[in-house]
Amino acid sequence: MGISANFVFAESYNSDYIISRIKDEIILQNKKYTDAHIEVVLSNMPMDTLTVPNDKLKFVVVSNFDKFVPRDIKKVFIYSDGKLEREFLVSVRTLAYKNVLCAKKQINRDSLLSDDNVISKRMEVSLQLDNILTNSDLKNKQLISKKWFREDEIIDKRFVKAKPDVERNSEVKIYIKSNGILLTLTGTAMADGMIGDYVTVNNSQYKKNYRAKVIGENKVLVSI
Repeated sequence: MGISANFVFAESYNSDYIISRIKDEIILQNKKYTDAHIEVVLSNMPMDTLTVPNDKLKFVVVSNFDKFVPRDIKKVFIYSDGKLEREFLVSVRTLAYKNVLCAKKQINRDSLLSDDNVISKRMEVSLQLDNILTNSDLKNKQLISKKWFREDEIIDKRFVKAKPDVERNSEVKIYIKSNGILLTLTGTAMADGMIGDYVTVNNSQYKKNYRAKVIGENKVLVSI
């Protein structure tokens, strides 16, 4: 008489392993949205251990948002050899760390941002990720504060503006082009303007205002 036995093998995984795999999936997903360093905190885990028939596990984490979200409720699916073993919800807090510009000291409104008053620091910016500034932003253009920043405060790009090529009440060089002749005068800008903008400038010598196109730093062109 022959005797045969079917043995069912099972693998057990503790909560540390399950949490680690879920975090890995969330970090991988967020690489689509940011180059910041991501850390994940999970809560409301519904299990301490997971026992499955084999070790061919697949974790799928689903969110209702197709973007970086600091706080979320995500749905987790755990498959074993292609078969769904567990499905549950988990609370997720996603932290984002990045080198961003901060106030080195108090910065007053309408101050030019420079190495003298800002510094790059590694900060947790998950709630401000869409509004941060980095060193590259400062190198690409001159920026001016639109509000008062306290020491160590993260510089929020919503409260800065690009330094105008022509500033209100500043002296400008006025180029007047008429019938192929180019004249040069000096004057005062009546408003801020970037290259391509039109501003009003005043020439005190002739006591006349001109509508002029900004063509460079403190340079405007009047076509007559």
